[in-house]
Amino acid sequence: MTKPTVIAIENGKVGLQQLTIQASGGSIVIAGSAGDTLDLNAKLNALPASLINTFAPSLGAEGSISGTVDINGTTANPVVTYDLKWSNAAVAQARSAGVGTLDIAAKGRFADNAVTLDSTIAGAGGLSFRGGGQVGITGNRPIAMKFSGNVPFSLIAGLMAQQGFTLTGEAAVDVSINGAATAPQITGSITTSGARLVDVRRNLAVTDLAASVALDGKQATISSLSGNLASGGTVEASGTIGIASGSGFPANLTIRLNNATYVDGTLFNANLDGNMTLTGSLTATPILGGTVNIQKAAITIPEKLPASLSEINIQHKNAPKAVRQMESDIQKDTGGGNGSGGGIGFDLTVNAPSQIFVRGRGINAELGGSLTIRGTAAAPQVSGGFDMRRGRLEILGKRLDFSDGRIGFGGDLVPTIDLDAKSTAGSTTITVNVAGLANNPTVTFASSPALPQDEILAQLIFNRSLSNLSALQIAQLASAVSQLAGGQSTSLLDGLRSKLGVDDLDITTDENGGAQVRAGKYLNDRTYIELQQGSEAGSGKAIINLDVGRGVKLRGETGTGGSGAGIFYEKEY
Repeated sequence: MTKPTVIAIENGKVGLQQLTIQASGGSIVIAGSAGDTLDLNAKLNALPASLINTFAPSLGAEGSISGTVDINGTTANPVVTYDLKWSNAAVAQARSAGVGTLDIAAKGRFADNAVTLDSTIAGAGGLSFRGGGQVGITGNRPIAMKFSGNVPFSLIAGLMAQQGFTLTGEAAVDVSINGAATAPQITGSITTSGARLVDVRRNLAVTDLAASVALDGKQATISSLSGNLASGGTVEASGTIGIASGSGFPANLTIRLNNATYVDGTLFNANLDGNMTLTGSLTATPILGGTVNIQKAAITIPEKLPASLSEINIQHKNAPKAVRQMESDIQKDTGGGNGSGGGIGFDLTVNAPSQIFVRGRGINAELGGSLTIRGTAAAPQVSGGFDMRRGRLEILGKRLDFSDGRIGFGGDLVPTIDLDAKSTAGSTTITVNVAGLANNPTVTFASSPALPQDEILAQLIFNRSLSNLSALQIAQLASAVSQLAGGQSTSLLDGLRSKLGVDDLDITTDENGGAQVRAGKYLNDRTYIELQQGSEAGSGKAIINLDVGRGVKLRGETGTGGSGAGIFYEKEY
């Protein structure tokens, strides 16, 4: 108490005169009397909501509460009238979902085991919500409430981010809640326009997203849902989702793709039309079925891969429980879990009679066909594939036509390719095979009669034996091998280095994509000579390094651009 007060007790009735209680920076002032009948008035001024946590620690309430509470009637049947404002309101569950603080105003009355409510809620991002009604607190706890207002999607940004989505915009909500608290009936409507949805994990963005949803207590009817794909085309949906308590949210949706363009950002892009359905319980494994027609698609084989990088196997030993739980959650999100339920099931047919192009590293091929997708998103089962229609492979100006080829799919949705091109060089029949995952295929050479791969390549390009090639021609072969291998080291490069009789053979590309060849050889323990040839005429030069000793080195170079020399000192620390 902040000051003395008078408490009078007479005939079983307690009277209070301005009882003032300070609490963590706020205050409560109570006046009136209490006995068989009640006549109390309480004024709250900036009372910390965290005081509630003393009785419910898991609530995690924050903010401050101000207003008035009047208590009348009898102790057996009290009547409470309230008019309260909760500023900067927050609770633990809302914070964990990414919901910011709110300003809540509520007034109403409690009498005869029922609460009447008239409230407004305001928050960041344009949140403006108003509603009220009546809630019973005994029996089946009947509800009769109505709410309307604008709800920004930023309110659920945290929950969306956990699933790899961002959603911007707002929805206009006008709903009524009736029935029992154990099985409420929700009716009304939800509409939105101009929203934007981004699926970060799948490189998808939908703009100008508009929807109109009607609720009848048992199901939500989506009369229209449409949006423009940022990469091109549109997507539309309609249908129903059950919302009755305990129903599992059964869905019966129709989804249409109209010239939709998908680009994964690295490997694949496609133009799609399709009619699909999503049916089944959304809390179990709903089935995405129907037919998708690929109008045109391109699979681009990366021209160059980082040959010097390899996967690093990092293991966290004695990881805390929270870290192990996080790893488990990540595995579930990426399909690494072993659970049999959840996710989306597939029953899809994909048709592409032609115009499935594979390009990169000298490859230009067109394929067509169809496939079916079963299983789940975590473990898709793909059958069928796309077969060769026409194609060619170009190596140093030498063109080979593909005679056979196929695109298939493994356990996931990364395409695998298997392409064969044939040619003849004299009496030798040569087959070039490009096979493996589309983002890093392997190129192999075979011949009849059988020859080493480096010999096959020499016969293919120059129609002569490797032993009869000049150093420049061998360097050209090395450049071709580097192109086909995506810049990665291969046994062919090792073989060419051996044929040249050098200690180092390196193929790189300049900023314009031209090949640059560098060959080096030790003349003795202290002398190293290096020859460099660029992609442009007259760009070659020779470099000699002489190790004098004690960290002193002499370096000289000469070429069409001039000559130079220098003395260098090196020391390791």
